[in-house]
Amino acid sequence: MEQAGLVVELIIPGHTFGVDDPQRAEELTRLGVGGFCLYGGRPEEVADFTAGLQRHAPRPLLFCADYEDGLPTQCSGGTALPSNMGLGAAGSETLAFEKGVIAGAEARALGVSWVLGPVCDLATAPANPIVNVRAFSGDPGAVARLARAYLRGLHSAGALGCLKHFPGHGETLEDSHLGLPTVRLSREQFKRREMAPFAALANSADAVMTAHLLAPSLSGPELPYSLSSDVAKTLRGELGFGGLVVTDSLAMRAVAEGFEELEAAKRALSGGSDILLVPKDPRRLARELEAAVAGDPALAAAVAAAHARLAKARAACRKAPAVPSLSSVGGPEHVERAERLAEACLSWARQPAPPLPSDFSYWEPDASGPQEWLGEPFLEGLRASGRRPRPWEEGSSVETLVIGSFLNPRAYAGRIGYDSRQRARLAAALKSARSATLVSFGSPFVFGDVRARGLCAFSQNEPAQRAAARALAGLISPKGRMPVAF
Repeated sequence: MEQAGLVVELIIPGHTFGVDDPQRAEELTRLGVGGFCLYGGRPEEVADFTAGLQRHAPRPLLFCADYEDGLPTQCSGGTALPSNMGLGAAGSETLAFEKGVIAGAEARALGVSWVLGPVCDLATAPANPIVNVRAFSGDPGAVARLARAYLRGLHSAGALGCLKHFPGHGETLEDSHLGLPTVRLSREQFKRREMAPFAALANSADAVMTAHLLAPSLSGPELPYSLSSDVAKTLRGELGFGGLVVTDSLAMRAVAEGFEELEAAKRALSGGSDILLVPKDPRRLARELEAAVAGDPALAAAVAAAHARLAKARAACRKAPAVPSLSSVGGPEHVERAERLAEACLSWARQPAPPLPSDFSYWEPDASGPQEWLGEPFLEGLRASGRRPRPWEEGSSVETLVIGSFLNPRAYAGRIGYDSRQRARLAAALKSARSATLVSFGSPFVFGDVRARGLCAFSQNEPAQRAAARALAGLISPKGRMPVAF
């Protein structure tokens, strides 16, 4: 096949269930795209979609998804697993491996053989709006150790993984979905810290995702790193990585607002990337790239090398173990294991809290009232232990108060953390009670905003909430240790 025809396979469009027309996906499949990045859907819906397209594809499709913490990261079903930072608190490679096994097995049951994880960024900037609990730790050695175990779990289940986001997104203070962040570290600082986990895993990773950020010391002051030739120089050359290199989504504003899609794609491929992820207009991009490759021998050579690496990834998928049954997704065995994983992540902040009395007040600073509470599974767990929570009214004084915090990184949110007004409300709430406990179901950095004792669950999913309830009821003793400083 000529290189102009090969380039279409390097495009992996996005497909959002309930938003995108399945007919469009069928047309793109016939066009020859290499696969799809999936968002949303129910397990049965995703499984039907992937199986249907595979039947009509001219060659095997590679389906990927951001199932970092299991299917529920994107899909409305499956087993909810702890965040990476929760595993950083547990500090156990065995548990990180187990998370990878469950995430990989459930992904493959849906026909998704490529999990876009683990995140290998460092959790070093509390105001970073997009990393936070997605990172294992602020320590490069701990990140490498746990990410390696998670990858081994994915591989054991027959799934490919993807380290992200090279050369390191931990120090950014802006969400690249919204704009182009800048990381002003020297090349030596990048290599010593941000790149260290990627370097440690370069020989065992299937894929690496590049970051849409400005790194002047690496790629100059104007070009997003993901589009730069430093990918070939540093990731492929100095680190010796030979697997797939995939861009972050080309539809993100960090790239889309500064570059025409064709120009971004050409720069990415020429710079050392293989896969063009989620372009805005994949059909147009395929047409224009074919024409560009036909007239550019250097670009054609880059496309041929990228296609060879894609073929190796496809071959690895074909050698994978038997596909798990769809009935295993969210099944009792996985759910029970997720409950134990959640317990292992629990960590006290500053000092342990005593078991709650029978009656206590509860408040969530981001909710206007109980009808908006996110912590109902937590409260239900406490009710099951004989506790009787009641809503706290701002300004009132109470004997015992529990505050539920649900600060988590979200794409396009643009920030994480409480502003000065919210911090003042939190401080007043803590002072209103003789005994107050702050429970974080997300960012641990909230404890840097207010002086409070509390508990970190590092996830807002139901297993994490139920585990936190058992801890505050005195039924289990948290064993985790804070993986970041605040």
